Amino acid sequence: MIPKPSQRKLNPFSIALTYTLLGGFWIFFSEPFLSSLFADPDLLERVKLINHWGFIVVSAQILYLLIRRHEIEIDRYQDSLHRVIRALMVFRGCNKVITHDRLEQDILMKICRTLVKVGGYRMAWVGFAQEDERKSIHSVAHWGHENGYLDTVQATWDDSPSGQGPGGTTIRTGLTTVVQHIPTDPRFSLWRAEAIKHGYQSAIALPLREDQKTVGSLVIMADEADAFNTEEISLLEELAEDLSFGIKTTRSEIEREKGQKQLAVLGAVVEQATEGVLIFDEKGICLYGNPAIEKTCEVSTQLMIGNSIRDLACYQRNLDFYQAVEKTIQTKETQRGTYTNHKKDGTPYKIEAQIAPVYGLTGTGSGFVASVRDVTLQLQLEEQLRTAQKMEAIATLSSGIAHDFNNILAAIITNTEMSLEDTQDEEVRESLEIVLKAGLRGKNLVKQIKTLGQDAPQERHPIRLDIIIQECLELLRASLPTTIEIKRHIVQGLGKVPADPTQIHQVLLNLCTNAADAMRKEGGVLEVRLEATEILAGLNNNTGLHPGHYQKLTISDTGHGMPAEVIERIFDPFFTTKELGKGTGLGLSVVHSIVKSHDGTINVNSSPESGTSFEIYLPQIYCVEMPFERLEASPQTGQKEHILLVDDEEDIVVGGKKMLERLGYQVTATSDPRQALNLFMANPDQFDLMITDQTMPHMTGEMLALEILHQRAEFPIILCSGLGSTPQMSSTMERVKSLGVREVLAKPFERNEIAALLRQLLDPSTAGTEFVCPES
Repeated sequence: MIPKPSQRKLNPFSIALTYTLLGGFWIFFSEPFLSSLFADPDLLERVKLINHWGFIVVSAQILYLLIRRHEIEIDRYQDSLHRVIRALMVFRGCNKVITHDRLEQDILMKICRTLVKVGGYRMAWVGFAQEDERKSIHSVAHWGHENGYLDTVQATWDDSPSGQGPGGTTIRTGLTTVVQHIPTDPRFSLWRAEAIKHGYQSAIALPLREDQKTVGSLVIMADEADAFNTEEISLLEELAEDLSFGIKTTRSEIEREKGQKQLAVLGAVVEQATEGVLIFDEKGICLYGNPAIEKTCEVSTQLMIGNSIRDLACYQRNLDFYQAVEKTIQTKETQRGTYTNHKKDGTPYKIEAQIAPVYGLTGTGSGFVASVRDVTLQLQLEEQLRTAQKMEAIATLSSGIAHDFNNILAAIITNTEMSLEDTQDEEVRESLEIVLKAGLRGKNLVKQIKTLGQDAPQERHPIRLDIIIQECLELLRASLPTTIEIKRHIVQGLGKVPADPTQIHQVLLNLCTNAADAMRKEGGVLEVRLEATEILAGLNNNTGLHPGHYQKLTISDTGHGMPAEVIERIFDPFFTTKELGKGTGLGLSVVHSIVKSHDGTINVNSSPESGTSFEIYLPQIYCVEMPFERLEASPQTGQKEHILLVDDEEDIVVGGKKMLERLGYQVTATSDPRQALNLFMANPDQFDLMITDQTMPHMTGEMLALEILHQRAEFPIILCSGLGSTPQMSSTMERVKSLGVREVLAKPFERNEIAALLRQLLDPSTAGTEFVCPES
């Protein structure tokens, strides 16, 4: 409501009426009254004359007073009208700012400027209450002759002396505060001197509210006392209310726009997320599905939205997941889990899902959301990691026991071979042959255990897998019942792979034997397939291999298959499903280790009563440099060469000395490397070759060899180790050969091995390399 200026109480008609009434009263009543008092006619005439002049004087004075009062009323009216017009112009300008501007800071600054420029006030500022310890007032906008005044004010809105100013009082009480005369008002005592210095004589503070709470104040300073009358105060209060509404509207608009941006970002994130998102109501009607859920479930979102989850094409093939969805709808409780879903073609895949109710601001449920993530590749990689960790553990164990076990086997094999030569008793020879066979089986078992710890095969040559497959199947055919049919599907012209043929042969025999065992009772089909394949980079590469060209070897059977819990453990060392005494549990562990050491991978697919399939990927090669050696005749006996034999195991020293002497060598043997060094240093030229163990107390074989080679650089040395072909021994072999050691021999070795090696070193033969390329 716009206030009106005060109405005039006196106008020209009032003055004329007053003058007429006064004159009539004077004329009609003065004559009779004077006649009654004065009887003398002359005297009466003189009195009448005086009466007339008295009327003129009195009426003139009264007329002057009436006119003067009328002028004062006009001045007051004009001043009030000026104030109202000024206030209306301020009101109009401020409302225009509030209506058109969108930034709160701009609105407040322009309001202050309008009050000063249009309203004629000296200064205006806006302050908001702070919830700090001092309860200070923070100035956010001002205009006019401020000149540092606000910096000196440091007003608060608490009940202390610094909170008694108009701004603090208004914030604290929520009411308009007017100070009409700053020089004398006690509430302005703290700031009076500074205010007078800046020319401020009166002030008004108007409350700024938000949700019925006073949060700030609009303070206006004037350069005259009594600058704010009732009408102006009323208009300024209305202006403050409009400003409060404008601030609230602006803040709400900013929050709304911010919320819209956040929703847009969230919407884009959900649309682009790799996790599937499905939103549905309490009736199971789909409300939203992002592209990821469409890809995962292989159902178009257009077919999802508006339909019940029971009507979706993927409902039946993913029953466990959708039953969890229905349970969440019924119980309003969050469900989490890993579920096995199936694609349209029946291929299984694993998902992690969380189905949860969605609650609105009021705390009531407004729907449900399911977040789905395909974890098939992740679980496969985790399984590969677990398998690798198990293999690493068994590798650590194998390297620890191989040395001691090989030393024991070396003594058994060496002495058994010599005992077989010494006796002609058939019963004794039969027993000794059993011991020798057991020792050799133990040697092979240690090799299998050590294979688990190898990071790379010891000898790689370019080989054709189809030839090894043919050899293995011909060897296996004789031992298989006629109820098992063998099928081969081998693509021709595949080229070669870099591999150890013995180990690949071991892999094929192991897998084919296991397949045959699975079909031995009821028969079936053993199928071996060899083909080329290319591994591409990307998310679909679930083999764990580097991109490139590979040969894929598949061995499958139609046997009884395996459940998931067995598949999870088949590559574990010592795990077997065979009867007691029919399996060591090392076969598939060794297969796994061999394939990994050839930079390949092995996968298994199986289910109960559906057979089993193993897939092996081995990298294909192009050109490889391959060493070759001249073929030697059967090992010859020695020519009385003098050999220094060193080993800390007394049994090996005794047995080895006897074996070498029987081969025709002169042998000096000791179990102490320090004694061996002294014997050599005493007469270096008396020895032709040294055989030494690597791991010995006081001095390793490598240290002993280094001391001797300093004395005789070309002296032939054979370093033996019970670690065999392990990564640790491979590192040692490379190191000691760089020092000058001729050969590194793995324990236990047979007599023919050492005999051939001795002749090779004592009668050197040439060797070379040939460059081999795979067949096209």
